[in-house]
Amino acid sequence: MTTHFSDLGAPFPLFEAPVEEASEYIGAGTCGTCAREATVRFRLDDDEDAPPGANACYACLRAGRAALTKDTELGMISSDEALAGVTLGVPGLDHPDFEMVPQPDSDWIGARLPQAMMFELLRTPTYITIQGENWLFCCRQPMVYIGPWGQQDFLDHAPDGDGEKFFETVVLEASEDLWDLVDGGDTGVYVFRCPSCARFKAHFDFD
Repeated sequence: MTTHFSDLGAPFPLFEAPVEEASEYIGAGTCGTCAREATVRFRLDDDEDAPPGANACYACLRAGRAALTKDTELGMISSDEALAGVTLGVPGLDHPDFEMVPQPDSDWIGARLPQAMMFELLRTPTYITIQGENWLFCCRQPMVYIGPWGQQDFLDHAPDGDGEKFFETVVLEASEDLWDLVDGGDTGVYVFRCPSCARFKAHFDFD
Protein backbone atom coordinates (compact mmCIF):
# COMPACT_ATOMS: atom_id res chain seq x y z
CA MET A 1 0.00 0.00 0.00
CA THR A 2 1.29 3.45 -0.91
CA THR A 3 1.95 5.63 2.13
CA HIS A 4 1.77 9.43 2.09
CA PHE A 5 2.91 11.82 4.78
CA SER A 6 -0.72 12.64 5.53
CA ASP A 7 -1.21 8.96 6.42
CA LEU A 8 1.49 9.40 9.07
CA GLY A 9 -0.12 12.53 10.52
CA ALA A 10 2.56 14.70 8.91
CA PRO A 11 0.96 16.46 5.92
CA PHE A 12 2.77 18.96 3.70
CA PRO A 13 0.82 21.52 1.62
CA LEU A 14 3.32 21.26 -1.26
CA PHE A 15 4.19 17.54 -1.20
CA GLU A 16 1.58 14.88 -1.98
CA ALA A 17 3.87 12.19 -3.40
CA PRO A 18 4.43 8.89 -1.55
CA VAL A 19 6.91 9.08 1.34
CA GLU A 20 9.48 7.03 -0.56
CA GLU A 21 9.75 9.87 -3.07
CA ALA A 22 11.16 12.23 -0.41
CA SER A 23 14.95 12.19 -0.65
CA GLU A 24 15.64 13.19 2.97
CA TYR A 25 13.02 11.00 4.67
CA ILE A 26 14.55 8.58 7.21
CA GLY A 27 11.52 7.41 9.20
CA ALA A 28 11.19 7.03 12.96
CA GLY A 29 13.81 7.68 15.60
CA THR A 30 15.25 10.35 17.85
CA CYS A 31 15.10 13.86 16.42
CA GLY A 32 18.56 15.38 16.27
CA THR A 33 17.07 18.85 16.65
CA CYS A 34 14.70 18.54 19.64
CA ALA A 35 15.92 15.15 20.98
CA ARG A 36 12.36 13.75 21.08
CA GLU A 37 11.19 10.47 19.61
CA ALA A 38 9.38 11.00 16.31
CA THR A 39 7.75 8.84 13.63
CA VAL A 40 8.72 11.16 10.76
CA ARG A 41 12.26 12.54 10.43
CA PHE A 42 14.40 14.07 7.69
CA ARG A 43 18.18 14.07 7.42
CA LEU A 44 19.88 17.44 7.11
CA ASP A 45 23.31 16.26 5.90
CA ASP A 46 22.87 18.06 2.57
CA ASP A 47 22.66 21.33 4.50
CA GLU A 48 26.22 22.72 4.63
CA ASP A 49 25.51 24.19 8.08
CA ALA A 50 24.32 20.88 9.53
CA PRO A 51 26.69 18.54 11.42
CA PRO A 52 27.13 14.97 10.09
CA GLY A 53 24.14 12.79 10.84
CA ALA A 54 21.92 15.73 11.67
CA ASN A 55 18.17 15.24 11.30
CA ALA A 56 14.91 16.96 12.16
CA CYS A 57 11.48 15.62 12.96
CA TYR A 58 8.32 16.76 11.22
CA ALA A 59 7.44 19.17 14.03
CA CYS A 60 10.88 20.81 13.98
CA LEU A 61 10.88 21.13 10.20
CA ARG A 62 7.41 22.67 10.08
CA ALA A 63 8.27 25.04 12.94
CA GLY A 64 11.28 26.35 11.02
CA ARG A 65 13.91 24.90 13.36
CA ALA A 66 15.39 23.17 10.31
CA ALA A 67 15.38 23.87 6.58
CA LEU A 68 15.64 21.80 3.39
CA THR A 69 17.22 23.83 0.56
CA LYS A 70 15.30 23.78 -2.72
CA ASP A 71 16.30 24.14 -6.37
CA THR A 72 13.47 25.75 -8.33
CA GLU A 73 12.83 27.04 -11.82
CA LEU A 74 13.48 30.50 -10.34
CA GLY A 75 16.80 29.50 -8.79
CA MET A 76 17.96 27.98 -5.52
CA ILE A 77 16.28 28.89 -2.24
CA SER A 78 18.12 28.40 1.05
CA SER A 79 17.60 30.16 4.35
CA ASP A 80 19.75 33.07 3.15
CA GLU A 81 17.63 33.59 0.04
CA ALA A 82 14.39 33.31 2.03
CA LEU A 83 15.56 35.98 4.48
CA ALA A 84 16.47 38.25 1.57
CA GLY A 85 13.22 37.50 -0.28
CA VAL A 86 15.07 36.84 -3.55
CA THR A 87 16.09 33.51 -5.11
CA LEU A 88 19.73 32.87 -5.98
CA GLY A 89 18.59 32.96 -9.60
CA VAL A 90 19.85 31.46 -12.83
CA PRO A 91 21.58 32.98 -15.86
CA GLY A 92 19.19 35.03 -17.96
CA LEU A 93 16.07 34.24 -15.90
CA ASP A 94 12.87 35.81 -17.21
CA HIS A 95 9.52 35.01 -15.60
CA PRO A 96 6.38 37.10 -16.16
CA ASP A 97 4.82 36.38 -12.74
CA PHE A 98 7.59 37.78 -10.56
CA GLU A 99 9.90 40.77 -10.28
CA MET A 100 13.31 39.94 -11.72
CA VAL A 101 16.33 41.00 -9.65
CA PRO A 102 19.70 41.13 -11.49
CA GLN A 103 22.61 39.88 -9.39
CA PRO A 104 25.55 42.33 -9.09
CA ASP A 105 28.43 41.74 -11.52
CA SER A 106 26.77 38.65 -12.99
CA ASP A 107 24.37 37.52 -15.71
CA TRP A 108 22.41 35.65 -13.05
CA ILE A 109 18.93 36.97 -12.33
CA GLY A 110 16.90 36.16 -9.22
CA ALA A 111 13.18 36.41 -8.55
CA ARG A 112 11.61 38.36 -5.71
CA LEU A 113 9.13 36.15 -3.85
CA PRO A 114 7.06 36.52 -0.70
CA GLN A 115 9.14 35.29 2.23
CA ALA A 116 6.32 33.09 3.53
CA MET A 117 6.29 31.27 0.18
CA MET A 118 10.04 30.69 0.31
CA PHE A 119 9.98 29.44 3.88
CA GLU A 120 7.15 27.04 3.00
CA LEU A 121 9.41 25.46 0.38
CA LEU A 122 12.23 25.14 2.94
CA ARG A 123 9.81 23.28 5.24
CA THR A 124 8.86 20.81 2.50
CA PRO A 125 10.57 17.51 1.59
CA THR A 126 12.74 17.41 -1.51
CA TYR A 127 11.66 14.92 -4.18
CA ILE A 128 13.96 12.24 -5.60
CA THR A 129 15.20 12.77 -9.15
CA ILE A 130 17.96 11.44 -11.39
CA GLN A 131 19.79 14.73 -11.85
CA GLY A 132 18.23 17.18 -9.39
CA GLU A 133 14.91 18.78 -8.53
CA ASN A 134 13.42 21.83 -10.26
CA TRP A 135 10.39 22.98 -8.28
CA LEU A 136 7.81 24.49 -10.62
CA PHE A 137 5.51 27.50 -10.16
CA CYS A 138 2.05 28.38 -11.44
CA CYS A 139 -0.41 31.18 -10.63
CA ARG A 140 2.37 33.09 -8.82
CA GLN A 141 3.01 30.32 -6.29
CA PRO A 142 4.83 27.00 -5.87
CA MET A 143 3.04 24.00 -7.29
CA VAL A 144 2.26 20.82 -5.34
CA TYR A 145 4.54 17.88 -6.10
CA ILE A 146 2.51 14.72 -6.70
CA GLY A 147 5.20 12.31 -7.84
CA PRO A 148 6.93 10.67 -10.82
CA TRP A 149 4.58 9.48 -13.57
CA GLY A 150 4.79 6.80 -16.19
CA GLN A 151 2.66 6.29 -19.28
CA GLN A 152 -0.21 4.70 -17.34
CA ASP A 153 -0.46 7.71 -15.02
CA PHE A 154 -0.86 10.04 -17.99
CA LEU A 155 -3.45 7.71 -19.50
CA ASP A 156 -5.36 7.65 -16.22
CA HIS A 157 -5.39 11.45 -15.90
CA ALA A 158 -5.94 12.38 -19.55
CA PRO A 159 -9.30 14.19 -19.90
CA ASP A 160 -10.02 12.50 -23.25
CA GLY A 161 -8.14 9.26 -22.62
CA ASP A 162 -5.26 10.24 -24.91
CA GLY A 163 -2.29 9.82 -22.59
CA GLU A 164 0.38 10.82 -25.10
CA LYS A 165 -1.42 14.02 -26.06
CA PHE A 166 -1.89 14.90 -22.37
CA PHE A 167 1.79 14.15 -21.77
CA GLU A 168 2.77 16.67 -24.43
CA THR A 169 0.71 19.41 -22.76
CA VAL A 170 2.06 18.67 -19.27
CA VAL A 171 5.79 18.03 -19.75
CA LEU A 172 7.86 21.13 -20.36
CA GLU A 173 10.07 21.05 -23.47
CA ALA A 174 9.28 17.41 -24.21
CA SER A 175 11.06 15.95 -27.25
CA GLU A 176 9.17 14.00 -29.89
CA ASP A 177 10.45 10.61 -28.68
CA LEU A 178 10.23 11.27 -24.93
CA TRP A 179 6.86 9.51 -24.56
CA ASP A 180 8.41 6.25 -25.74
CA LEU A 181 11.21 6.57 -23.16
CA VAL A 182 9.06 7.29 -20.09
CA ASP A 183 8.77 3.67 -18.94
CA GLY A 184 12.31 2.69 -19.92
CA GLY A 185 13.84 3.17 -16.47
CA ASP A 186 16.41 5.78 -17.52
CA THR A 187 13.97 8.70 -17.70
CA GLY A 188 12.23 10.52 -14.87
CA VAL A 189 9.09 12.64 -15.29
CA TYR A 190 8.24 14.71 -12.20
CA VAL A 191 4.68 16.00 -12.02
CA PHE A 192 3.21 18.98 -10.16
CA ARG A 193 -0.35 20.29 -9.73
CA CYS A 194 -1.26 23.95 -9.29
CA PRO A 195 -3.19 24.50 -6.03
CA SER A 196 -5.14 27.35 -7.67
CA CYS A 197 -5.98 26.39 -11.24
CA ALA A 198 -5.37 22.59 -10.91
CA ARG A 199 -3.13 22.59 -14.00
CA PHE A 200 -0.51 19.84 -14.25
CA LYS A 201 3.09 20.64 -15.20
CA ALA A 202 6.18 18.46 -15.21
CA HIS A 203 9.88 18.45 -15.94
CA PHE A 204 12.04 15.48 -16.87
CA ASP A 205 15.61 14.24 -16.78
CA PHE A 206 17.72 11.28 -17.89
CA ASP A 207 20.20 8.89 -16.34
